[in-house]
Amino acid sequence: MLARRRFVSAACTGGCDNRAMPRQPDSPEAALRMLLDQAGVSFEERLRQWLDAQTFVGGKRVAKQPLPALPEHAAATVHHVKVSLHGAKPPVWRRLEIPSTMTLDRVHAVLQTAFGWYNAHLHSFETVYGEFGAPDCGDWTDHGDESAVTLAQVAPTEKAKVVYVYDFGDDWRHDIVVEKIRPGEPCVSYPRCTGGKGGAPEEDSGGIWVFNSERAADGTRPGRIDSGALTAAFAADRSLATHS
Repeated sequence: MLARRRFVSAACTGGCDNRAMPRQPDSPEAALRMLLDQAGVSFEERLRQWLDAQTFVGGKRVAKQPLPALPEHAAATVHHVKVSLHGAKPPVWRRLEIPSTMTLDRVHAVLQTAFGWYNAHLHSFETVYGEFGAPDCGDWTDHGDESAVTLAQVAPTEKAKVVYVYDFGDDWRHDIVVEKIRPGEPCVSYPRCTGGKGGAPEEDSGGIWVFNSERAADGTRPGRIDSGALTAAFAADRSLATHS
């Protein structure tokens, strides 16, 4: 009996605890949840914080950055951008000059005219500062008000990229890349188009894969677009036209 007691004592040396051992997690998700709960933060709260710190731009998850203030010089500058219809083969694109202080709701109107859309569907702007769209569109996404944010804020430097998505069903993505930021020219009306290539798709035509397939089947080659006509269309819309 004495030998048995010594054996038990020796086995318990170094922290024998008679309390019941905690239940072991039965999956990686359960293990993560247990660790977060032990840290005093619920799994759902930690997940929400992680998701809020990130955003999507062109299908890629990136770290979300604080929206910068409007630069002081922005009132005198113009963004020279190339807007390309993502995935189009051969390429479809427009070169546009847009006032740096133009708000995204008006940029939306510029892009609708530039690509021949009819504003018949929902849209959004995907940026590293978060997603922006119409405040009253009634969709399911959590986005900022596009009418309160300018192009200069979401694309503050050359080579900055913004993605404009139109029609969440057909998913027409337009990649907006800043090529230059320059002072506006005297007596010039903005926005204006300085070049482009390729006819844009029709509304409700099925998306980029259908568009490319139809062009390949009929041998359509992208021709140059009439940049003067597009600039005149911008000028005809009094909500868009500004003068330097």
